[in-house]
Amino acid sequence: MSVNLHSELGLAQSSGTYKLVELNDELLAELRDKESDSRLQFKSLDKEGSHVVLCSSDKTWVVRQKDHSNLSMLMREDVVDTERVLDPSACFGLPPPISDYTGYARTTYEYETIKTEGQLSLDNVPVYNGGPNFQAQEGDKPALTFEDLVNNSPTSRKEALDQWHRLAGCMVAGQACLLSATFLHKALHVTLMSVLAESMDLDAIALDGAYTAVSKDMDETFNPYSESVVETVLNRFGKVTSEPGQSPKLWSLNRTTLATWYGVFALKKYAAKTSVPVDEFMLQWKSTFPPFLTCDIDTNMLRGHFFHPQAEQLQYISRDALPGDAKERFRTLFKLQSSWDMQDLEPFIADLNTKHLKIDSFVMKYARRRKVGKNVIVTSRS
Repeated sequence: MSVNLHSELGLAQSSGTYKLVELNDELLAELRDKESDSRLQFKSLDKEGSHVVLCSSDKTWVVRQKDHSNLSMLMREDVVDTERVLDPSACFGLPPPISDYTGYARTTYEYETIKTEGQLSLDNVPVYNGGPNFQAQEGDKPALTFEDLVNNSPTSRKEALDQWHRLAGCMVAGQACLLSATFLHKALHVTLMSVLAESMDLDAIALDGAYTAVSKDMDETFNPYSESVVETVLNRFGKVTSEPGQSPKLWSLNRTTLATWYGVFALKKYAAKTSVPVDEFMLQWKSTFPPFLTCDIDTNMLRGHFFHPQAEQLQYISRDALPGDAKERFRTLFKLQSSWDMQDLEPFIADLNTKHLKIDSFVMKYARRRKVGKNVIVTSRS
């Protein structure tokens, strides 16, 4: 087979006209899905604009430059007229060409796409503590909406929405903000007590019903638990179970998520300054629940929030207080507890494993591990 190729090529980067982007299977599926209203969008990964991400409606890819020594871009010009008579000597002994291609540019690189987790940019998002004098923005700055955050963040909309719910994002006075942990706890507790007092089904909660129940005994002059705050609670601790377009929209609260939240609260309240016996803590944990809320509890739910200074004792530890350096992090953890079960240790070090190694391989760089029965025990090298 032979083809005709003809064109004088210049480097694409000199004119800035053409860029090559790798289309993996997921990107191709997005482009070929005619029923989806999804679109692909390039966004800046950082404030300097030095890196770029490519976002669909629910996925994000980092775009990175991959260099080549030389690359020619071709386009099919037309199909050769088979009836045209060619001088055999012009084919250099090859069969007659079946196609004509035009080279329209040269480049020395292409862009590869690597799937990543989208990140919601929260630099200018205020924290709401439930007070009556919340100011959206200083001066004449316009209030930020959730859509503003999505448009200015290196993330797809679905990933942004998932993070927004996980971080207790809320709209207050037309401004996108985050509920503080203290106010979120109060809002959750009030919401649960209110809906349980009305004998509502925690697996089928409607927003208007929940908000009405919460508002019953509130001061008419100011109610910090607005409908938006109640909706934030439902999104943070539950998920929508109704079909799109169904009315009313229904949420189901996750019992494990609720129990874990109250467990961490109990750790901070009862085991922050000194350790407590595990059996005693289990009773304290249950005591933080609102009346009539029933959830199964297990200390495994709280991994990443406590350590064992002694056998059958536990004490709260904040991951934010641990060193950012890997060696220092491991050293600090072994000072708190001389040996760790791998499952208990992993939540404290997962953020350090930036190369996404297998957890066993990562731990071996900084500590010793041995298998005891079905458990993997990690100890210090020193």
